[in-house]
This record gives sequence, structure tokens and C-alpha cells, in this order.
Amino acid sequence: MNQTRRVGALRLLLTTAIILVVLSIGVGFVLMLTDGASGGVSWIHHPGVSAIPLFLVAAAIAAESIARPRPGRHGLLRLVAVTAFVFWGTAAIVPSATAAGVLNDGAVLLFALDAGAAVITDARASRRESTA
Repeated sequence: MNQTRRVGALRLLLTTAIILVVLSIGVGFVLMLTDGASGGVSWIHHPGVSAIPLFLVAAAIAAESIARPRPGRHGLLRLVAVTAFVFWGTAAIVPSATAAGVLNDGAVLLFALDAGAAVITDARASRRESTA
């Protein structure tokens, strides 16, 4: 019975992650269509709404990470991605331009670390393959 509950909980977390990502993409499309239709960003609630997909993606990565934890560097990189999306979403809604700037810079740094780790890992693997 305990194993059945665990499998059910994992499936629920993974399904939640998928739903959150789909919602994030949907909100992103709505934002793009709304901005295009109105000729630009002119509505007052735009920053708050634009933060929604960022928080949804962070929650999706977190849910998937809880459901399927990764060891070492891979787990750390997921945490980096979650934190970057949270920083970016928070930057969109904080009233202070200074705080938003710091949060945006933090998000950029974290995204650069995440992408850099992927590039370095792939480049090392490709070098090993080419010498084998």
C-alpha cells in the first residue's frame, strides 16, 4: 500500500509539473497576443501578469525535482534554475527599480551559470567522443 501511495504522489507531482509548464506557455502566448493587439505594453497590471509564467515555471521545475531528485550537480542546477525564475518573476513585480535591477542581474547570472554548465558538460563529452 505504501508503494502505491508513493507512485501516486510521484505521478501527481509530475502531472502538476506538466500542467504548470503548459499554463506558463499559455499565459506567455496571451501576453504576446495582448501586447501585439494593443500596440505595446500599456495596461497597468502587465508586470504582475508577466511574472505569472516565470513563477509557474519555477514551480514546475521544483515539482519535477521533488518527484525525481537528481544527485549532485544536476540537482544543484535545478535549484539554480528555480532561483533564477523566482528572481526574474520577483523583479517584474517589486516596486523598487533598484531591487528589480539587482534581482534581474541575479537572474541573468544564474541563467548564465546554468547554461554555462550545460555547454561545458556537452563540450567535454564531445571532446571525449572525438578522441575515442
